[in-house]
Amino acid sequence: MTTQELITARDLVDIDIFHGLPRQDLEQIASICAVREYQAGERCAVQGETAHEVRVVRRGKIAIEMRIEVTPFTQTLSITTLTGGNVFAWSALVMPYVLTASARCMERSQILSIEASDLQRVFNERPSVELVVMRNLATVISLRLRDGWSQLVRLVAEMIKQGR
Repeated sequence: MTTQELITARDLVDIDIFHGLPRQDLEQIASICAVREYQAGERCAVQGETAHEVRVVRRGKIAIEMRIEVTPFTQTLSITTLTGGNVFAWSALVMPYVLTASARCMERSQILSIEASDLQRVFNERPSVELVVMRNLATVISLRLRDGWSQLVRLVAEMIKQGR
């Protein structure tokens, strides 16, 4: 459910991809944010779907999960847990714009949603904003990749131990 709650620059200060942006840029981004409510257990992003929105946890806990399919095995790995200020569905900003993982609410959660096309408009008007956001996003992607590899290594070790 989308609400009409007003988002301010103050709401964006602690968001990982917006660290280092001045207040005026945060105000511009705040004007294009929407707030969505999700219930526990509900998916708020699905691996493999095309991403049109960048999403950020405002309140609640989100599990980032990756489905691994290697015939005849299928496994869903829990990569990490996100809380307030953490971005997900960042694939909306990175070609080919396909979600690399799913996001499932572990509890009732409030999500900030930003249309990628609106954010791209901000980037076109203010290239300095794009530079900061994309640098921060590179750090987020690096950390998620590390977390994903860690979980994958754990799964492979478990499979070897079980003789699969």
